[in-house]
Amino acid sequence: MHILSAEARTRAARARLSKSRRLATGLLLLACGLFVVSALYVKQYPALGYVKAFAEAAMVGALADWFAVTALFRRPLGLPIPHTAILPRNQHRIADELGRFIENNFLQGRPIALRVYQAAPSAKLLKRLAAAETRERWLPWLAQQLPALFHVAKPEQVARFGGMMLAEQYSGDKIGKTLADALAVLKSQGLHETLLLALMKQARRWLQDPETRALLEQNLHEWAARIESDAPSAWEKIKASLKGTLVDRVDGWVAAKALDWADDYLAAALNDPEHRIRQGFDSQLDRIAEALQHSRLWHKRLEQGKMQLAQSPAVQQSLARGWRSLQAWTAADVQKSDSVWLVQLNKLLDHMLAQAAQYPQFMRRLDVRLSLMVRDFVMAYKDRAALFVSDKVKAWDSREMVDKLELSVGRDLQFIRINGTLVGGLVGLVIYVVSGWLF
Repeated sequence: MHILSAEARTRAARARLSKSRRLATGLLLLACGLFVVSALYVKQYPALGYVKAFAEAAMVGALADWFAVTALFRRPLGLPIPHTAILPRNQHRIADELGRFIENNFLQGRPIALRVYQAAPSAKLLKRLAAAETRERWLPWLAQQLPALFHVAKPEQVARFGGMMLAEQYSGDKIGKTLADALAVLKSQGLHETLLLALMKQARRWLQDPETRALLEQNLHEWAARIESDAPSAWEKIKASLKGTLVDRVDGWVAAKALDWADDYLAAALNDPEHRIRQGFDSQLDRIAEALQHSRLWHKRLEQGKMQLAQSPAVQQSLARGWRSLQAWTAADVQKSDSVWLVQLNKLLDHMLAQAAQYPQFMRRLDVRLSLMVRDFVMAYKDRAALFVSDKVKAWDSREMVDKLELSVGRDLQFIRINGTLVGGLVGLVIYVVSGWLF
């Protein structure tokens, strides 16, 4: 449709140019006819001298302006007259000048930035986002594109990228300081104590679970049996003199008592905020945070651990499996009527609109930043834009360039011929009258 409309505009321009040419040429022919008739009958009718003077000067003006207009685009009558066919002969110079003109007069950073800011792009974007069509049409469409978007990145690429980011972006001291800050946040919010209490409660549940308790008692029994000593104690001598079954019962009783003591100790720690294990945990947390923040040895160990982790095939495989799982889950989720992704996109849109309404100054700052970005982009690449325009004009075929220019301004130039004919005739008439009155 766009091509057809361009062709229609070209045809209309050619028709207007042809009409103007016919009018200008017709005036020239009319002047020639008047000149011939007046020259033939001037002796019989002296008053025709005025017509003859007008026609003669009109022919001169018409021919002079025809020569001037034609010399812009081509050689008049094909003759190699100097300083004709000005536009095609100077195509490269005109292209360079046009590029510089656009660069220096149009691609100015401040006016463009001001125009972008005055257009309030953020307000227009918010208005578009708030429209019902966005939720009914565009958000579901966007959700449907997510699987394809996630499949652009292959799992192996994601895994390599994750390992590369871990290896390059996070140094040992940065990891240590980040972990120290995280511990400080946990402690400032009291979450460290919540975590400790949860761990102790879970440990008590393990100690009280019959299966776990039996397993721990067996492990304690086996551990005690593996202990060897060159100087056996009195208890070991007693055990050696007893039968194996009795020894097993005694060791089992000792293991049960040890587990009961551990459970009682944890219960006491849970009920006493000033218990030494809880106080010791606070102190140890502070020491760990201090070491993470300042210890070069810890930073070095974290750096080594980070590199081992980043290069670990198991981590690479886990990242790849995680990305595959996300791809599969996303593909299945977006097909559901209650898609989680669609719900999250709607929540994100609601949050954006609410934030924009609550903080209008943020939207103005966004317009400023956007206008400055456009300004910087224009200033950085305006020379390339000028070079592009220049190269494009230079690449035009000379006849094509002449044709485009003539279609654009040729009709106005034909009016120069028309005006030259009329003005030339009037000037000739005035000269004839003045000369007759003076001489």
